[in-house]
Amino acid sequence: MLHTDARFHSAVEDAVGRLEALTDAEIIVVAAPRSGSYRDVSLIAATLVTFAMLLVLLLVPFAVHPWMLPIELGVTFAAAAWVASGTWFLRWLVPASRRADQVTEAAHAEFHREQVHATPHRTGVLVYVSALEGKVVVMPDLGIEGRVPAVPWEQACAAFSHQDLDHFLGALDGLGALLAEHVPPLHTDLVDLPNAPRVRS
Repeated sequence: MLHTDARFHSAVEDAVGRLEALTDAEIIVVAAPRSGSYRDVSLIAATLVTFAMLLVLLLVPFAVHPWMLPIELGVTFAAAAWVASGTWFLRWLVPASRRADQVTEAAHAEFHREQVHATPHRTGVLVYVSALEGKVVVMPDLGIEGRVPAVPWEQACAAFSHQDLDHFLGALDGLGALLAEHVPPLHTDLVDLPNAPRVRS
């Protein structure tokens, strides 16, 4: 995961500080291991596996002692639920549309949690990274949307990678250059949000 790189915190903090010196925009980076718990998916998968185990125990040619049945099914359910909650299995089990919706929803929540909308000229930009879903969402406030052309903005957003830190930092520099061109710095900085990335557990 991107934010588990030992360089992530200091490298992103330095990059944001450097970029914000060139623009009136305030850039906030938030990294999360996942945007949804997907607990229902894990439990449904575990239930199906446990039911399959029950059929196996009922159909085996040798006798299974009655008191062993709940133990074996309980262990099967717990193990299957644990395996199904892993990153690889959830990427396989959860539809891409739901993963995309979860990331968008989480990004909106972080936008308000970090008060990205609270800058005086509405020039905040959230860069939200979600590891399990493998997505990076760049969410601008109104003061950015009205000043940066749509096509170069979309290209800058598409350049982000959720896996490689150097690629991520390069995309962050590209975003900063675009903001510097269209949202230049003012003589007075009325707000200065922390540059360090927010890493969720």
